[in-house]
Amino acid sequence: MGPVSQPPRFSGVYVATTTPFDEAGAVDLDQFQAHCARLAGGGVTGLVPVGSLGEYEALGEDERAAVVKAARDAVPGVEVVPGVSGKSGREARRWAEHAREVGCPAVMCLPPTSHAPTPEEVVAHFAEVARAGLPIIAYNNPYSTRVDLTPALLARLSAEVEGVVAVKEFSQDVRRVAAIRQAAPHLEVICGCDDTLAEAVLMGATAWIAGFANAFPRQSVQLFDLCATGQWSEALDRYMAFLPVLRWDADPRFVQAVKVAQEEVGWYGGPVRLPRLAIAKPEADEVRAAVRRFLAVG
Repeated sequence: MGPVSQPPRFSGVYVATTTPFDEAGAVDLDQFQAHCARLAGGGVTGLVPVGSLGEYEALGEDERAAVVKAARDAVPGVEVVPGVSGKSGREARRWAEHAREVGCPAVMCLPPTSHAPTPEEVVAHFAEVARAGLPIIAYNNPYSTRVDLTPALLARLSAEVEGVVAVKEFSQDVRRVAAIRQAAPHLEVICGCDDTLAEAVLMGATAWIAGFANAFPRQSVQLFDLCATGQWSEALDRYMAFLPVLRWDADPRFVQAVKVAQEEVGWYGGPVRLPRLAIAKPEADEVRAAVRRFLAVG
């Protein structure tokens, strides 16, 4: 008899939450907690605040801490796995320690964002974050960090940093999930790019850190569950209908697009903060039209 496989630490849909700002530009924690409650009502497994979609780099330290705590307080019973990315390992570790202090069970972290690090510096960065004592989802987003967490580098991280247990994969290369699972078989792979969801689950991704679940939590959970249980005929019909919306997750204006989608379904989206500007009207209209088409069938 072979070894008994362990259930994945991360499974289901985790929402990379947007951060709502009021018209004066201040963080609106009441709106945020109401949004978290709506997402929980849609059946999601967890929330991932202050990641890239949460505009963490545009938040002050007090604001960032308040958003994490607000998510943790808003929906008891739903996992909150905050982003703890920072320019240095010390900064990221400090945010991981804050996450532990407010009761979060795990964190998500980019490589250092200050420069293009060497592989040795990537390993040292995550080793520093692991000192906070929480499981870490390494976040591979080469478009933001100028470093690609390749399968070989992830295998090294998995072997040398005990706390790194999963990767949010956003290279947009559908071949990566299989390659990571072969190179680092003990590392859980999480789909991090909305329009690669079906391909990622087919190749063994255990969870989805989703962007457009901010506007479509119930539909996102349904799609993930269909893929995870191998109901591919129905899953692919839904996926194809959803893709015109999901493709915006890989666009540089993804934050604006998700907030427009929230507004189109009748929820508060609100403005973005500099350095982002409001999405141009033609593109916003494209997002709204795609959302309306999906609502008609999804």
